[in-house]
Amino acid sequence: MVLFHAGLGFVTDDLPPLARALRRGLAFGHHAVAVFIVLSGYCLMLPVVRGDGYLSGGFAGYIGRRAWRILPPYYAALLGSLLLIWVFPVLAQATGTIWDESSPAFAAGPISTHLLLVHNLFPSWIYRINGPLWSVATEWQIYFFLPLVLLPAWRRAGIPLTLLLGFTLGCAPLLLTPHVASRWVPWYLGLFALGMCAAGIGFSSRSFERRLREQVPWKLVTWLLTLGCVVGANALVNVWFGLMPVSDSLVGVTVAALLVHYTKCALAQTEQGKPALLRLFESRPFVRLGHFSYSVYLVHLPVVALCYSVLKPIALSPATRMLAMLTLGTPASLLVAFAFHLLIERRFMGKAPVLASRRA
Repeated sequence: MVLFHAGLGFVTDDLPPLARALRRGLAFGHHAVAVFIVLSGYCLMLPVVRGDGYLSGGFAGYIGRRAWRILPPYYAALLGSLLLIWVFPVLAQATGTIWDESSPAFAAGPISTHLLLVHNLFPSWIYRINGPLWSVATEWQIYFFLPLVLLPAWRRAGIPLTLLLGFTLGCAPLLLTPHVASRWVPWYLGLFALGMCAAGIGFSSRSFERRLREQVPWKLVTWLLTLGCVVGANALVNVWFGLMPVSDSLVGVTVAALLVHYTKCALAQTEQGKPALLRLFESRPFVRLGHFSYSVYLVHLPVVALCYSVLKPIALSPATRMLAMLTLGTPASLLVAFAFHLLIERRFMGKAPVLASRRA
């Protein structure tokens, strides 16, 4: 996501062919959020399918744990973004880049809706202050569907009803309020349900999930879906970005299949038989980066925008500016994010206060 914003959101259209090709590749960084949503559904469903089919601590305990983990860093990043804009007035000036959507930041509407985590429902305010924070609001709202809608459906009728409800409820706003839904991306609820079902297939002892786990050639399915993504993103690139609910869903299905396949590989407990990509994800550098990836997401765009303001007065060609944004913005974002992680995020990565013990 850092590369996506640094290399795509702060460059002009007059690029040489090689730089245009790089920018086109970075454009698919948008799907990083879709991947995260699937992973979120998978991770939150793991303790359910590994346990007794219920959320530990009931609804209140579950929401309390999610709030403890997600909200304090979010509010710290929100306050930090406002302070950064106040301290550096250049960040409030028009630049002709993606950062312009962050202003004006100091207004009652954007601030109040960000505090309530509903700014993603307002097209005029969704990207104010710090653009990527829109997806935190979306994720927070999806959390409530797990215990109230999706998990009861999974317990009652399994994967088919869970996916049906997830995608039906997720796509309904596209018909009712298309102008709002096109930015709100409610179809992520279906992607979240895909992650839940991937966890169910990987670990549930129920007969239907077990048959899917054992009888479906998940490696072949993963390769075919990946091929579909590659073909769609290249041969049908205009349709790909014009129908984001469809392309996001294809990416989500691919990630869900990959999770099932990699779950089987990981449970095999043979290091030599693990796919190279799985070994890469399990490597120490990737694990360490994962520890503060939420911080990277929360703080990177203001940092990249500040780097742009430093480079703007320097006479650089568009391609050189793009390269400079990538080589300066990426390490700067990682350093600031790591400091933010040490100061803020890691304090909320431990056990949350127990609020209730009733099952949901």
